[in-house]
Amino acid sequence: MREHEYSIVGHSRSRIGLYIAVFSGALASGLTLLVGYAVLRIEAAGYFDVPQLILWPFTAVSIFGILFFLFDRFAWKLFGLKAIVGVPNISGCWALTGQSYDVEQNPTFDWSGRIDITQKYERIFIHLRTETSESHSVSAAIVPEGRAGFRLIYAYRNEPKPGQKELNSHIGHCELLFSPDLCSAEGSYFNSGGRFTHGTMKLERTTEDG
Repeated sequence: MREHEYSIVGHSRSRIGLYIAVFSGALASGLTLLVGYAVLRIEAAGYFDVPQLILWPFTAVSIFGILFFLFDRFAWKLFGLKAIVGVPNISGCWALTGQSYDVEQNPTFDWSGRIDITQKYERIFIHLRTETSESHSVSAAIVPEGRAGFRLIYAYRNEPKPGQKELNSHIGHCELLFSPDLCSAEGSYFNSGGRFTHGTMKLERTTEDG
């Protein structure tokens, strides 16, 4: 179980990468000039000779790597950048209530659990836990729905906990529509490949990461 890439409909990650690259180049040039000037002043004063090796760390490539690392993990969900980037921050812990139905659309049982979402700019991981099983995402996409909010679509793999003889490992598909304030969500799911059930889900945010 590990984080995986996810798509965001209508969002260009390459454009964000271009902006960071341009800023990295400008910052690298500024730092190089600043350090170069300081080196000249030191050498002119006769203190000691500064090797050119000291300028190597201030390359655009190294600065891009540092900036993208910080952006991927932290900066994209800061208040000032969140609206510009346009990626909803759904990371955190969510309380979950669900209801399952049979093939004739009759309710069969109610269930509850929690969903932990670990989200970075490039990667995401969705982990659902109940009393009887656990599931984790294998692919995901986020679709902006205008004033309705954001829709999370993901595929998952479910494993029953030890002792649950009536349950089988299976795969499934889930769609959740998050409210514009990202405090709640509603959706549906269906299972296949070992367990043929479907149902509805409701989420309430309990904590937020970052």
